[in-house]
Amino acid sequence: MTIIAEPVRAPSAHSARQATTLTVLHPKGGVGRSTTVYMLGAELALRGHRVALIDRDQGQHLSRVFDFYPPEIDNLVLGDDERAALRIIDTAPEVDAKRAIRYLREADWALVPVKGPEAGSVLALPLLLEWLRQASGARLLGFVPTMYKARRGDSRQWLAELARLAAETGTRVFPPIADLASVASFRMDSHPYAPLAAAVEDVLLGALV
Repeated sequence: MTIIAEPVRAPSAHSARQATTLTVLHPKGGVGRSTTVYMLGAELALRGHRVALIDRDQGQHLSRVFDFYPPEIDNLVLGDDERAALRIIDTAPEVDAKRAIRYLREADWALVPVKGPEAGSVLALPLLLEWLRQASGARLLGFVPTMYKARRGDSRQWLAELARLAAETGTRVFPPIADLASVASFRMDSHPYAPLAAAVEDVLLGALV
């Protein structure tokens, strides 16, 4: 089964004035979905894009984080915003295929955080790729390794396995996000998600401008 990363273009189902929707999804819990949505949204807002963060997690973790750690960035809002150029959707740990496919049909792109990488996070990816195939709408933006510990041999092993899976599916692995205390406390002083934001901006540039 092959998922092809299509050439970058503004999604045909949307007019140029509508926001691009990026859904952050993984079947397992604790992989860094909410953190990725918050940090990536903040970094893209700092780069001049109007970003709306949408909380689809029944536990409302992103909403609680946003209230407790307000980013205070003018271009970043929680909830839908008709002025937004980009909507980033946080989702729950998902085992319900119908709900996952519904999330993906709402999106133009899907971004997949992969904790570690570690065995459980990587081995769950074929299920997600099958959901993408069934949704037949969202394009796979890529995998982003989260909570990466470069000195651990198993992390390097599963990063190589993730790269192999990405090559098979015709997508990309973004630079790993290190396991940093600043990320866990939602601090942006070291800007750990800035390289990911630059890479995402480069891929989505045609849709965001």
